[in-house]
Amino acid sequence: MKFSMSRALTIARREYVTTIKRKAFLFTVIAMPAYFAFVMTFSVSLGSKAAKRAMTETNTIALVDSTGLLAETPPQMTVEIVDEGNPFDTSKKAPVTNKFAAEVRRFPDESSAKAALQKNEVQQVLVLPASYMNDGGARRYTKNGGIIGSSGRERALLRWLTGALLAGHLDSSLAERAVRPGKGLVNYQLDDKSQFVMQNDMRELLTFMVPLALAMLLATSIVTGGQYLLQGVAEEKESRILESLLCTVSTDDLMVGKLIGLGGAGLTLVATWGLVSSYFGAPMLAVADFNMPFTTLVIAAVYFLLGYTFYASIMTGIGAVTNNMREAQQFAWMFTFANFIPFITMTATINDPNSGLAVGLSMFPMTAATEMMLRLGTGAVVPAWQLAASMGILAASAWIMLMISSRVFRIGLLMYGKTPNLPEILKWVTSKG
Repeated sequence: MKFSMSRALTIARREYVTTIKRKAFLFTVIAMPAYFAFVMTFSVSLGSKAAKRAMTETNTIALVDSTGLLAETPPQMTVEIVDEGNPFDTSKKAPVTNKFAAEVRRFPDESSAKAALQKNEVQQVLVLPASYMNDGGARRYTKNGGIIGSSGRERALLRWLTGALLAGHLDSSLAERAVRPGKGLVNYQLDDKSQFVMQNDMRELLTFMVPLALAMLLATSIVTGGQYLLQGVAEEKESRILESLLCTVSTDDLMVGKLIGLGGAGLTLVATWGLVSSYFGAPMLAVADFNMPFTTLVIAAVYFLLGYTFYASIMTGIGAVTNNMREAQQFAWMFTFANFIPFITMTATINDPNSGLAVGLSMFPMTAATEMMLRLGTGAVVPAWQLAASMGILAASAWIMLMISSRVFRIGLLMYGKTPNLPEILKWVTSKG
């Protein structure tokens, strides 16, 4: 039976509609964006509350000053924390400045101050030895208050100590400026148009985070689409539905139809996640004045199509030669894992996007899509020839894998019982029939 595109499209339509109507698919489409939105919002809110709670709970600080330098220091420490608000909040609220005050209580020696800390009479102990001005050696004692709380209290204490050491030696406004020399600092940097623009820390972060998110989305969608295909072939083979299907369609009709239909389902998943992410992330992108280059989106789309074809072909072949879903998953996990290798080596890519490792992974078909998006996310200039070579190698590999899987699919689809070994599979691939 010859290949028919009309039959393949009919199968594609059936596969697509059946997949998107599954409860698991609908749950994935809705639950995943909702889960990540909740996690991000909750984590931002939690971090802000932890910093505020740490300062609120710091009511008293014990000071042991053996230098006499802080004899005239006011017995109170005041700290300001600017709350920028939730970056995912659609309402444009102005930043709120919270002020916290703590009493500075003097102790004659270190032992009495630490005893007060153990009794919860103070929350921090600062000890300045007599040799402090010569070799430093200050000591700070606290109870375990978590990373965020402890670092926030330490910064506040050091800022107060700087002001206390300068008090009486400098004008009060000059001392305040020395304590916070970077307050109100505006940074400018040269952009790609040779214009100096105001540096935006959030924009700088998003310049890397958005392509990183695209890389993660790309890797997840490629694997998800491949898994749908693996599951569909394995389940239908196990239930022997394929025997009935092959009475009216050819194996090529069936394979192409599944690739198109389940690829469309994967693309629907990606598009939905992307739209939801854009909606929730729009306020943060607007504040940061961040614009995603259109070319990046085009590159991501091309890599999705090529990466999906490559991995889906592999999953189709695995589904055809295995006897059940459990066995298919055991063979598929090693290929699925390869797609996420770039995230394991992400630190090396960030440090040197044009290193031999980064370039090699962006050329290797199994890691090309994800690694190239990570390289682009670092802001590094990726040579056009590397981008073209990466896409060309991936496209050629996808085509070769499609041809190999087509032969394996044609022969292995109706085989039951013993799973064929590698020499047998290679014989199918090299056969002319």
